[in-house]
Amino acid sequence: MCGIVGYVGKSKDSKYLIDKLKKLEYRGYDSAGVCNLKNGRCETFKSIGRISNLETKIEKLSFNCAILHTRWATNGKVCLKNCHPHLSHNRSWAVVHNGIIENYLDLKSKLKILPESDTDTSVVAQGLEENSVSNIFEFIDYFKNLEGGYAIVALNAKIEQTLFLAKKKNPLYVGADNDNNFLVASDPICFNNFSKNYYSLEDNEFAIIKDKTITFFDNQKNEIKKQLLNLDEEFEKAEKQDYSTFMLKEIFEEEVVLKKQIEIYKTQNLLGKFDKNFLNKFNKIILIGCGTAYHACLIGAKYFQKLLNFNASAEIASEFCYCIPNFVDKNTLVVLVSQSGETADTLKAFEIAKKQGAYCIAFTNVSYSTLSKKADMCLPICAGVEIAVASTKAYICQISALYMFVSNLSCKNNKNSYFDEIYNISDKILHFDKINIENIAKKIYKTLKCFFIGKDLDLITAKEAALKINETTYIVSNSYPSGELKHGYLSLIEEKTPIFVFATQGDLKFKTLNSAEEAHSRGSERILITNEKNIESENVIYIDEKNELLAPILAIAPIQYLACEISRLKSIDPDKPRHLAKSVTVE
Repeated sequence: MCGIVGYVGKSKDSKYLIDKLKKLEYRGYDSAGVCNLKNGRCETFKSIGRISNLETKIEKLSFNCAILHTRWATNGKVCLKNCHPHLSHNRSWAVVHNGIIENYLDLKSKLKILPESDTDTSVVAQGLEENSVSNIFEFIDYFKNLEGGYAIVALNAKIEQTLFLAKKKNPLYVGADNDNNFLVASDPICFNNFSKNYYSLEDNEFAIIKDKTITFFDNQKNEIKKQLLNLDEEFEKAEKQDYSTFMLKEIFEEEVVLKKQIEIYKTQNLLGKFDKNFLNKFNKIILIGCGTAYHACLIGAKYFQKLLNFNASAEIASEFCYCIPNFVDKNTLVVLVSQSGETADTLKAFEIAKKQGAYCIAFTNVSYSTLSKKADMCLPICAGVEIAVASTKAYICQISALYMFVSNLSCKNNKNSYFDEIYNISDKILHFDKINIENIAKKIYKTLKCFFIGKDLDLITAKEAALKINETTYIVSNSYPSGELKHGYLSLIEEKTPIFVFATQGDLKFKTLNSAEEAHSRGSERILITNEKNIESENVIYIDEKNELLAPILAIAPIQYLACEISRLKSIDPDKPRHLAKSVTVE
């Protein structure tokens, strides 16, 4: 899930292109590099770490034909020789790449000169050179040998002012301004303040930008016409503004995005196609996601079970691919949840489910994403642009969208009362005691481990809370069913070990509180997250919500804020946690 920028046109200073690349840093920040085509030579500059390290090396340069890259390492460790762009031996071809060439070892074995780099991308650069590729048709022919996924932008030192593009399974977009300057990117967010329109390449499509024009081709070398798409106005808001981090900004946008989601679902009648008879053709429902989206799926499965008494389960996308497909057929409803709509494991699960004949509904935050386009039906998340790697507002929008969807199928909510329920939640979501959260952060930020427990929906919230702390603070955090503590996990409790106790689910909350007492009596630092007012404890985060099905939304928000605060105390950037990236476009 690397980030790519390409540019052809009138001279631009380095800051302009670096600012575009920085918009993609959420996709990876292990290293960064640029190749500039100048006087028939490929000038390259590379650096390890954040894009800002590259910026200092090129701050006085200008570019009129260049490719840039920010890397999340897959093949090859993080070091300068593995930084993109990768050049062929004679420096005739330079390539940047997002994805994985699955047969690169076979391709590498056939090369006359082996690349110094350990990456799969360097094999492509050398392959283009050794096959004497010099035009778009030979470029297309070369890609018939490649297996896997790729978004590739390449330039040839002998061909001035020209970029070659190839796309399969990984996103790639092109925008042009009024002066016929062209910008290529992994995300249309880069086109903000450049162009109001852009093109989206589909799988097995190619393009060449040359002589102030762009021409598209399919993999049979037939020229194709593509429709211009309008840039989403949400991209204009994708700035940090006065907040210290994007994560903090996105937490404080949760009230607004929930209300916006309700308005969109209402005015566009997005659920009108789904009535109580919709499920008659299905005998089971499987929800699929990764990471935070998987936790939303777990909650969604509970909604199907509790509101509709329907056979529903949630599966991790990367695991679904290996055994679950045997239980999927035309009578299965598959619900796929993905913030980006480009998550490789989720897309793979989708392909398998479709092959088995399942009906697939996607919940995504990106209307132009691969999953949004390919699913039988797509319902929006409406969270707006989310930059921080650790998902916050997208998660609460995923939960609320699933709640509205399932409630709409339930006869109990035939008057759309779920809109009012979500609206009431939105009014409360930021009303947690921030001073209290900050004080808890000061107590525990130096700890090495902490635990999260709960039952039923509270257990799922505990899982997501532990993930947030893991992602952004590097404190080892684990979640357990509260009833399982006494079956082994109590041995991990030491003096002052923080244990977060989620207790919002009816009578179950008291069973969880009893389990917490077992840990507390053994020296743990107990932090309660509850909607029960009459509880005496030193650390209590109270949420004012009696609707147990929606309590997970209010219960996670203060933990998101806590994670952000702990990261601040530990001088960690929560927007870019080490080793992580937001849009995971490789399996």
